Amino acid sequence: MMPLDLYLGFVAATLLLCIMPGPVVTYLVATGIRQGARDALIGLAGSTSALCIHMALVVAGLAPLLAALGPWAEALKLIGAVYLVWLGISAWRAPVEPDEAVLASSPRVSPSVLYRRGLVISVTNPKTLAFYAAFFPQFISPVHPAMPQLVLLAVSFVLIGALSDGTYAVAAGRLAPYLKSRRARTIRNKIMGAVLMGAGLGLALARR
Repeated sequence: MMPLDLYLGFVAATLLLCIMPGPVVTYLVATGIRQGARDALIGLAGSTSALCIHMALVVAGLAPLLAALGPWAEALKLIGAVYLVWLGISAWRAPVEPDEAVLASSPRVSPSVLYRRGLVISVTNPKTLAFYAAFFPQFISPVHPAMPQLVLLAVSFVLIGALSDGTYAVAAGRLAPYLKSRRARTIRNKIMGAVLMGAGLGLALARR
């Protein structure tokens, strides 16, 4: 279906991206602290539902695009690599906002509200679809049909993301002190920025 080295590279890159805390993880940790792991996992169900929607849109949109571009698909991949570098620079320079408002105690909320909040936080991220559109083509082999590869990558991304975020949700009480401080958030931004810039530069140079 696709070369093993490409797939393993995708899995490794996805793991690095998923373990970096973002808005969804912050929400899940806050929920875990306030209401316990069970309710945090309900929020995870909402964010994972949104991720499935994103993956369906990515597969439906990228498969025909890559097939139509043919030999020009490499140009699209190079543009995607440049976009990853830009995202990395943005993450590196991102200001660190305090988490107190997010992690502050609040009244207990119902499972339906927890699910809906997880869904909305994930689905309304303005950079998500653009990021996926730049990220996924980097791991598509031009000698194999794009659709089966995209489906495999999308399913793998959902599973890895759910496992990573679920780990944060269950271990929220222990992980929270490391996620709340400004220093931890600054380090997170720098690591995320370095990972994205390194991935983009590496993928761009590999195509020369």
